[in-house]
Amino acid sequence: MKKLLTALILGSLMGTSPVNAEVRNYDGVGEYIMSDFETPDVAKQRAKLYAERNAQEKAGVYIKSYSKSSNFELVADEIETMTSGILKVISVDYKVIPMEEYGGIMYRATVLASIDTDNVDDWISKGVSERESLVQKNLELQRQLDEQQKLIERLKAEAADKKSPEAQEKLKVEFSEADRVFMSNVKLETGDRFVLLNTDEAYERAVACWTEAIELNPNNALAYESRGYYFLYYTRDYPASLSDYTRAIELRPSVADNYFYRGLCYLNQDDIEPARLDFEHALMLSPGMSGAYGELAYIYATKDPLKAIEYADRAIEYNERNWRAWYGRGLALYTMHNYEEALANAQEALNWGCSDAYQLIGDCYGMLGNRAEAEKYWELAKDPPAFG
Repeated sequence: MKKLLTALILGSLMGTSPVNAEVRNYDGVGEYIMSDFETPDVAKQRAKLYAERNAQEKAGVYIKSYSKSSNFELVADEIETMTSGILKVISVDYKVIPMEEYGGIMYRATVLASIDTDNVDDWISKGVSERESLVQKNLELQRQLDEQQKLIERLKAEAADKKSPEAQEKLKVEFSEADRVFMSNVKLETGDRFVLLNTDEAYERAVACWTEAIELNPNNALAYESRGYYFLYYTRDYPASLSDYTRAIELRPSVADNYFYRGLCYLNQDDIEPARLDFEHALMLSPGMSGAYGELAYIYATKDPLKAIEYADRAIEYNERNWRAWYGRGLALYTMHNYEEALANAQEALNWGCSDAYQLIGDCYGMLGNRAEAEKYWELAKDPPAFG
């Protein structure tokens, strides 16, 4: 089977958005009281996180209004995920305030951040599956941050009591571990935001952040997922992506996306059987995953065309823009010598961005006796035009 990047193109759900991009600024304030067991650097980062969340809440009100003007209403979780991902921190100002009554020091962070409507439009244009995946990832990150906050509150309460030296040492270790986990998530979010800049330098910095997040906390599944996605789609380093998604599956075995993306890694290395198993496992966890059905349609296209068509039908039922499903069904119909219907499906795949369809369209025209059209598409297949 030919090697190719099997990117799932779910199409766009574009509304009628304003022509001119707009950048809006928001400020936010966050405070954090540092205990004797914490370092100033971590305390400042915690205050900054609270300040960013404050700014995000303000930006979320605007995002909700803006999305409506684009004929696309976002639910609360999407708004929170979007603002968390696209909020760009312009500046941070810290103040150190002695808190004698608490026996510590309070750090107050004031951030100035911005939201670019171009990034909002990019979110709106994402496919349903991609948006849902980002939302679930953000919810998991927020859950971890909430757990961390509760843990820190408990450790602070214990530290306030008179403890033996042994107990104090144990608390010191627990604070240190909590700080590593927290800073790991800070690096994760920083890396995810770098991706929005869409430059080679930004991607390199993103990978460095995700790698540092993993070094700080080897159990940070979300960092493996972010880095694995980058290796899969941007550098096409399939072995590296495969390794990251395998680790992510060990840490989060109930996440369908991890099996789907690992399946793509296997498929792009022509390792068909484990790819098939991963796509099927993804469907067990998420029965409505159009992408997995589309990949299975492709896998079965030449060896079991009827099964391929069945998978393709399911994929298109969930998302008619799934070019992989149209292509897989076209290939299956071609295998069954139904060249006219194969041609129609291949053309539909091409309409949604499938460059591999040029070859199949040419082959269909060739079998239908239209040599001129066949030659035209075979020539296009050698150097496919860019989409978009």
